[in-house]
Amino acid sequence: MNSQNKYQKMVLKMTTIFLIVFIVGCEKDDPFPSSGSYFFPAGRSFLTSSDYYLSINDNELEPELLFDSCGGYWIKIDEAEFKKGDTLKLQITRNKTGFTPFKEAYNTNETFVSPSYYIDYENSDFASKAVELTENMETNIEKAKRLKKFVISYLNFDVDYRGSFRDKVSKTYEIGYGTCMNFSRLHVAMCRAANVPARTVWGVVYGHNNDLVYDYHHQWAEIQDEEGYWHPMDFNYTTDFDLNDIRYLDLIYSAEENTILKNRAAYKILSDSLHWDHDYPIVPHARMGFNLADDNRPESMTILYEYKYD
Repeated sequence: MNSQNKYQKMVLKMTTIFLIVFIVGCEKDDPFPSSGSYFFPAGRSFLTSSDYYLSINDNELEPELLFDSCGGYWIKIDEAEFKKGDTLKLQITRNKTGFTPFKEAYNTNETFVSPSYYIDYENSDFASKAVELTENMETNIEKAKRLKKFVISYLNFDVDYRGSFRDKVSKTYEIGYGTCMNFSRLHVAMCRAANVPARTVWGVVYGHNNDLVYDYHHQWAEIQDEEGYWHPMDFNYTTDFDLNDIRYLDLIYSAEENTILKNRAAYKILSDSLHWDHDYPIVPHARMGFNLADDNRPESMTILYEYKYD
């Protein structure tokens, strides 16, 4: 099957699932019935710039997708389809395309303008700073770009800092350094304090410090404009606004608040590499298990993820 047909089938399947199943994710007190299913994060890149091919024991599996209302999708695999001894393979081809923003109804989810465990901006100095820095600005994009400049100038990047995943924004602001998680969380917190909807994007990035290795955990952020469009950006490996780079693969949105992660006992996540800190997915040694299968940059690159059910 060619990649275009696979893409069209996936979008059709995704649209059908979106219409007939409950939405799970970033609503507070959202009920999570036990599903008897396995999940793998699919992000959103398959909508525009990625082709996905899923198989179990090399037999193609048509993916079923659920939107989590935190910003991304999850591949759902019924328990009956995946047995001990089976090997799941997910092949993802990242293609160079123009930037296409993702649109949702504007500011209808209070999570993205509210504090949370890690995004603890209430009654804080940096919340007041965010309001001060954006006081005379009219648009969310103006505010987000100004706050991004502040975060990059305020924090020092320390790739070897091992406490970053467990740091609340209040600690990050106090110590003044950290890794990608600290940068993205501080930016999200300041945007929310300025009433700009914002959330983190959890995924992987290619060539962080070794151009032969695709597989490095990374986190960046996105903000929503007044028309409902989401704009991704990074603070470390590139500082592009409307980030559009095939080296980046989005997997989980709003990881600090994502209720699939919080209810992972009901929704088993297919990954050998995740540990947990207050429901946040930690990647020991920053490796997720993706391998670079084919590199045709700048036009495309193909990566492979395998999971053996033991």
